[in-house]
Amino acid sequence: MTFNEGVGQSINSRLLRGCIEYLLYQRQQLPIPYHELIKLVEDQEKSCDGLEAGVLARRSFNTEYKKAKKVYEDVECLFDHINKLFLSTKVNAAMVLLGSTPVSPKEHYFVDFQNVNEGKTVDSSPRVCNSACRKLIRSLISNQELGSFKEISPTSMLVFIQVSRSSDIEWFQPKPTFKPPHRGQSCKINVRTTSYNEQPAASEGEPPEHSIDEWLWFQAPVIIRGYRHRTGVGP
Repeated sequence: MTFNEGVGQSINSRLLRGCIEYLLYQRQQLPIPYHELIKLVEDQEKSCDGLEAGVLARRSFNTEYKKAKKVYEDVECLFDHINKLFLSTKVNAAMVLLGSTPVSPKEHYFVDFQNVNEGKTVDSSPRVCNSACRKLIRSLISNQELGSFKEISPTSMLVFIQVSRSSDIEWFQPKPTFKPPHRGQSCKINVRTTSYNEQPAASEGEPPEHSIDEWLWFQAPVIIRGYRHRTGVGP
């Protein structure tokens, strides 16, 4: 995926978050798109205002709603820390895994940020961020390898971030022994500017090699657990 103009860390942060949102629904981890899940949870919270304690107690046992709210809370927590991380240090790459363990996931998505314009002023307005995210989604939709992936059952989503070893990182947990998995279906997404001439924008493959002394993988301590059914979530 190539951009004509410079792309900074704030836009990269939005791209990663947009990728996670897309995968949650398109890879069968949520029964509805994430933006609809947000509205569903917020509407449920509003509908609880003024209800009697007995009604609230019964609602608390609504398993489907509790699952939706848990996903919402975990994703928002993850997104908040991703955004803070991108604003505080250079992120070289990210990896999103779908599966119970990082060693043998069902699917893994490698996002290589080849586009960081350090020391340059980059337009990171909401309009530009949203435009970049739409371009990412179009790239994912048109990717033939991704379109050929088989459906999977709801599982765990694990997120890894690769930054410099010298970075002062909070919340994310260092994983010095982590290596990108070789098992499962894989998709690689290169995010770059026109001045960076490398591989196709979105293609299956392994992440590029980096000096082990320069980069280190960190894992988000929050694990997003998908769910399938929507029955019983309504107000």
